[in-house]
Amino acid sequence: MFGTLRAGSLLYILNKGENPNLTVGQVLSTTPPRAKVGNQFLQNPLQMEQVIDITVKVGDDTKTFSNVNTALSIIDTGANNYVISDDKTAITNEVEAFGTLSQNALNSVPYHKKVVAACKQMMMDLNPNLQKEADRDTKISNLEKELAEIKGGFSELSALLKSALTQNHTSLIKTQ
Repeated sequence: MFGTLRAGSLLYILNKGENPNLTVGQVLSTTPPRAKVGNQFLQNPLQMEQVIDITVKVGDDTKTFSNVNTALSIIDTGANNYVISDDKTAITNEVEAFGTLSQNALNSVPYHKKVVAACKQMMMDLNPNLQKEADRDTKISNLEKELAEIKGGFSELSALLKSALTQNHTSLIKTQ
């Protein structure tokens, strides 16, 4: 539990941000426990929630985590997508859950692609003008492809004509 942390204790820090990673820091200091502000209507006033601030050295950096509940062993800090724990098993479980959540999201991609396609079709069914626009866009795309093929054909034809004219011109010069 965070309430038992002392200078020198290890703290596991899971960054769930843009570049997820896990680092292990060493506790530099903790503040004395204090009552959490904002707990005005407690069912049992004798069991007031206690919080501390934890300062940790991580590599060359120092991080401070504020208002950490002393009765917990793992907490989502809410700041910068950090989850911190003083318990290796708890952070291991958190990493597994984090990975499973992302794997489930990846597994659902085909379903969501179908949903997007179905919704596009439903929107076209609801609004015939959207279908007309989609048909127009398809026709334009097809015409652009055909035009590109025609341009390519003209380039080939032009190269053949130049080659033929060059050969014909060369043979006329030799016969003279």
